[in-house]
Amino acid sequence: MKKLFHRHLVIMAILCSTFAHGENLGTTGQAYALDRDGREQLKDTVRRKQANGELDAYWKSYRNKVAAAIKNPAPLGIKSDYSVRFELYDLKFTLPQDYRNERGQVVAKRGTVIAPLVIQPLRTGLIFIDGRDQQQIDYAIARGRKESLKIVLTAGSPLALRIKYQNAPWRTGTGIPFYFDQRKMIINNFQKIYGIAINSVPATLYQKGEKLAIDFGIQTR
Repeated sequence: MKKLFHRHLVIMAILCSTFAHGENLGTTGQAYALDRDGREQLKDTVRRKQANGELDAYWKSYRNKVAAAIKNPAPLGIKSDYSVRFELYDLKFTLPQDYRNERGQVVAKRGTVIAPLVIQPLRTGLIFIDGRDQQQIDYAIARGRKESLKIVLTAGSPLALRIKYQNAPWRTGTGIPFYFDQRKMIINNFQKIYGIAINSVPATLYQKGEKLAIDFGIQTR
């Protein structure tokens, strides 16, 4: 059950240098100096790369790539579709077995119906848009000024849009925040956990009673 509510994302960058060394051992009885400790050889390699500028060039290239990915993340490949449709989902599910706490006590019996939106109501909805499409941007801003929504991009630059609209009025004051669904984590979790497919944008998710509602396309209401 806990897996339904907790997701962790770890991003790691590792620089690794490897090399191999070998030589002919010659005839029996000849003595050869043992290779220096592998750690010392690795240190020598790092010093050499640092001295000739190769290491600095690598890290500069790496930083530039990371910065570019943050400024202009790769599109998630979700199509745009302005046609209007409405979907309503009952997210309730039934426990297949008893759920126990860390002390082994039963806190929810098998067959118990769990309603996530009753336990933890959505305080803020989500509106997914293609940030390269001005019509979708205008629609998200207009709707977000009336409703409690976070604007989430599936393509485009959230940083560029934040700068562009930094002085624009918003519900919480001045400056419109834009977010990006990194690695499609939000959309994939909706699909994996609840079987909800967000396969086109604009798509607006919000709570309607005890259910999850999704408006696809550009609504005129």
